[in-house]
Amino acid sequence: MRGSIIVGLALCYYFSSAPAMAELKSPFSIFSGKKESTTPVSPPVEDNSLNAKIEQVEKKLKPKVVHDPNNILGVRYAENAVKKAEFYVEEGDIQSAQEALKSIGDWIYKATEYHTDLYQALTKVNNSEVQADIERDLAIQFAVLRDRTLFLESKVFLANGKKKEAVENLVEVVRSQPGTELGFKAYKSLQDIGFTYKLEYEGSK
Repeated sequence: MRGSIIVGLALCYYFSSAPAMAELKSPFSIFSGKKESTTPVSPPVEDNSLNAKIEQVEKKLKPKVVHDPNNILGVRYAENAVKKAEFYVEEGDIQSAQEALKSIGDWIYKATEYHTDLYQALTKVNNSEVQADIERDLAIQFAVLRDRTLFLESKVFLANGKKKEAVENLVEVVRSQPGTELGFKAYKSLQDIGFTYKLEYEGSK
């Protein structure tokens, strides 16, 4: 309790002294050296090179680190791990597939939620539209990997005789992607294991 009071007083002091501190710079500004404004301003007279500005923006937005296959937090690393697990499942090496999924599965779920949370938060911040879109795109990419992981985990569950656990994963995939090929495969698996069935008409072949 005493610690909470001390932290609260420290925060009050911090914010009360904020005007005397250096001006905070937003991480969402494309041109980091310029002060942000909510109203459009004309470009400086001395800077009349549009190509130079475009190049500067591209350098700022180029996602080098996120898409580095060696970055354990990035999309490419997770995608390669999922591809490895898919290969093992296709080869019938369930043990290796299970180990591959265990090493990356939980992180993919969390990363999907984290990027979604960041997207929702940034939509409430001025001048952060571009960065919010980046978070949305990353959330979508991780969500696709999450669903692929869920489907692969269902294969592992079924190979180990755990049908109930497989049902939970397959239903999640169908709920997330009802109109995609992956969603159709998941629903067919639910039919194949006897959780649901396909409607048959009289006279149908």
